Amino acid sequence: MPNIAALTRLRYFTGQLLSAEDLRDEQSYLLDRLRRHNRFLHGWGVVSGLEVKVDNATDIEVAPGIAIDCAGNELVVPSTLRLVIPSGADRFYVSLTYAERLLGAVPVPNGDPEFSRIQESVALDLSLTNAAALHRGKGAGTPGCGAAHAVCIASITRRGKGWQVRRRNCVA
Repeated sequence: MPNIAALTRLRYFTGQLLSAEDLRDEQSYLLDRLRRHNRFLHGWGVVSGLEVKVDNATDIEVAPGIAIDCAGNELVVPSTLRLVIPSGADRFYVSLTYAERLLGAVPVPNGDPEFSRIQESVALDLSLTNAAALHRGKGAGTPGCGAAHAVCIASITRRGKGWQVRRRNCVA
């Protein structure tokens, strides 16, 4: 059984003064519970959708869907993603990585503007290595290694003038 950290949550009471750190801790507690739930009840890998196809033999297209990485992060693709296939190799692994973007800059008295929002997103990547290759015995559907890293969703292999898409080549 992997090492599982105990979680600590805030205890509210009347008259309590809350700081920005308290509110960050509250969000961390809720995110950590969700990520632990995702890892240990659902495991990592593709949950739904994320079909991959090659368009015009030059672009990769990933349909909307959801996956979970080994840290329990939800990798949500709300609309079709596209990426140009680089030249120079005959096989690539298509992967998604959890990413966050800061949004909503607001003025701060006597200081530089601060961002007030974090948008969860994903980065689409074509790699020469399979992100699942180091997961022997920790395949999709298991809690995985616990680290936030890329999730392979397909491989593409050059076949003549076209590309063959395979999902099974991402399983460790």
